[in-house]
Amino acid sequence: MPAPKYQQIADDLRLKIEKGELQPGDRLPPEPELCVTYAASRNTVRLAIAALLNLGLVVPRQGLGTFVAEEIVPYTVLLSAERGWNGEAGQGGAYVQSVKLAGRNPETHRFVVEVREATDDVAEHLDLTPGDPVVLRHAERLIDGQPWSIISSFYPMDIARGTPLELAGSIRQGVIRLLAELGHQQAGYRDEITARMPAPDELNFFRLPGGIPLIVVDRTAYDSARPIRLTRHVYPADRNRLAYDQGELPEGYQALPKPPARARDGVIPADQASLPAGPEPAAGGSPEPAAGGGPATNRWAARRRRSGSARSSGRTERRAAPGSRAGPAPAP
Repeated sequence: MPAPKYQQIADDLRLKIEKGELQPGDRLPPEPELCVTYAASRNTVRLAIAALLNLGLVVPRQGLGTFVAEEIVPYTVLLSAERGWNGEAGQGGAYVQSVKLAGRNPETHRFVVEVREATDDVAEHLDLTPGDPVVLRHAERLIDGQPWSIISSFYPMDIARGTPLELAGSIRQGVIRLLAELGHQQAGYRDEITARMPAPDELNFFRLPGGIPLIVVDRTAYDSARPIRLTRHVYPADRNRLAYDQGELPEGYQALPKPPARARDGVIPADQASLPAGPEPAAGGSPEPAAGGGPATNRWAARRRRSGSARSSGRTERRAAPGSRAGPAPAP
């Protein structure tokens, strides 16, 4: 059975976009012209355009028409990374460093610290009663001026009260070390990865076309007795890839470029002094997913960019070294 007429039109326009006949930023022909070209009614043409919108291939501009979406270079988030991470909102020295290592420009907007009542979901993760007070540390992150992620960290009030966690600004020694100093040495963590459609405020921040889902990574950290932190990352699927590297991968095939070597006192060597020094997590600490995707130093990422669409739906990738078994990211 042949595909519906609107789908045939959408498929033809999609092929033109993929072949480069319609370039990013190009305006689609107006609806009357498409009606003539495809011998179709206006409603059928509109259904075809809606199908392209749902794929993230085109974007409408009020009063101007419909345009081919700009190409987005996806960023790799390495969930199994142990270094370059402190699991915190704020300015995120490790986040800044990892993005700059990939030759891209990081920004942090709207860093907020406030006390809130735990929602049912947050209370479940932190083993609290809904309505219990928690400290929220929240920030919006951009890469190359493009909204990239939202990060929100929740702390039980009995842990955060009277500590730097309640104060605006980055945590000097990193959250993991601070929690250890407060008597809550991190022993492990659990990652839960889900996907959902964006809420209206997320649509506005990420400037998403229709049909693009969000990937949500909830990382709950534990000491030896209880949950001590929930960190929630929200990633648009059209500009992020989630990856796990398991085992020792050959040089040049890791998902991320290697982090800079550090001197014993934590100072970055002079030849890398332009990179901001972010605190290392304490031994056994849970990392924040590191970000990567530098084109020159990352053959794996380059191959992924060639083989997959920049507008793909953000699959979770797992790669294992020869002889090892791919599986869930091991708790440190």
